[in-house]
Amino acid sequence: MTTTTRTRKLHIGGAQARAGWEVLDVREGGHVDHVGDALDLSRFADGTFAELYASHVLEHFDYAEELPRVLAEWHRVLVPGGVLRLSVPDIDILAHLLLQRHVLDVNQRFQVMRMMFGGQTHAHDQHRVGLNQDFLAAYLTRAGFVDLMRIGRHGLFADTSETVVLGTPISLNIVAHKAAAPAPSPVAGPAPAGPAQEVAA
Repeated sequence: MTTTTRTRKLHIGGAQARAGWEVLDVREGGHVDHVGDALDLSRFADGTFAELYASHVLEHFDYAEELPRVLAEWHRVLVPGGVLRLSVPDIDILAHLLLQRHVLDVNQRFQVMRMMFGGQTHAHDQHRVGLNQDFLAAYLTRAGFVDLMRIGRHGLFADTSETVVLGTPISLNIVAHKAAAPAPSPVAGPAPAGPAQEVAA
């Protein structure tokens, strides 16, 4: 069965293979279809994918230059009307949890801190920005995304988007869209003839 642009879906930073999804990751793996940096999708033409999914990926880019660039790149490779499904650690929720000294012991709060700054288990496992709904919405809007909606869960993969601490989901899950292409303007017919003019002999 041939996969067309209208059905191609890209899982950025995916940890598992899933029928119907292509996986792009910065590190090689048996489940990875495309090895590369999510900041550079130049291997894909404009409007290649109908859907992108990225869970706990955006926080790995710096907020000054890389984050605007990566969102612009993801916007580029989506078809008009395409869907971007995102999950990031919600810095508001994590900050609240970090202050729960009466509930979490020092080791548990250390794990919350790791969620903020990354596990740092390899060179790419470091967080460079903290995002909440307001911050992320601003970046997405600046990149051209529309119809942003916060949801409880994506339900696509058993991944970091579903992480729960003390009964509280710690992820900010957002669905955004690339604006649909505008309807083509009606083709203008020939201009009506003006009044006849006499030509001087």
